[in-house]
Amino acid sequence: TPFKVSSQQLTTQTCVLFISWYGCPYGATDSWPLYLAMSHYGKLNVIPNHSDPLDEYPNTSGLIFLNFTPNSTVRFKVIYLYNEYLNASANGTALNNYVNYGLQVIRQEAPWAYPLVEKYEVQNPASGEFFRPAVDLGSPSHIPSTIIISGGKGTYMIIGYLYSPSDISGYSPSQLMMNLTNIQPIVSSSQEIEGLL
Repeated sequence: TPFKVSSQQLTTQTCVLFISWYGCPYGATDSWPLYLAMSHYGKLNVIPNHSDPLDEYPNTSGLIFLNFTPNSTVRFKVIYLYNEYLNASANGTALNNYVNYGLQVIRQEAPWAYPLVEKYEVQNPASGEFFRPAVDLGSPSHIPSTIIISGGKGTYMIIGYLYSPSDISGYSPSQLMMNLTNIQPIVSSSQEIEGLL
């Protein structure tokens, strides 16, 4: 569920930032409504993917975003932090501390988002948790898949998934792509994203 983190727009143009890792089932799930929503604001180049076969919600169908060419004032930026199996960086470099590495990459690639990720995912307890921040809900501790939307309506974050990965269980990437506008959780999540722009 999106939550408001600022009444201000923190970017010069309306921006949707997607932070994830190649094998994340939540990132795979969120890729579909992001694709549907962002396709109204530009051209997306994607490749089909599946989440880590050993993680919760194994082999969830998703999309890897390669690039975005805007045809509007809305910008879409994607940062992949870790590899498919959450045992190295996105380019395969061994890591000692996934959280610190993720924060460093975010600070370099989206400095406006860094304080938000640090506050709401590293410092504050996760929603429904008493003492554990979102970064500690997975093993190893890491920056979870996150969508940050900053525009004229303020700045919002979504940590985790917009709808359950089980809602698309059993669908291949091609089946999802062909039926994108007919799968209610994808459509309603896409509308939720667009409603914040």
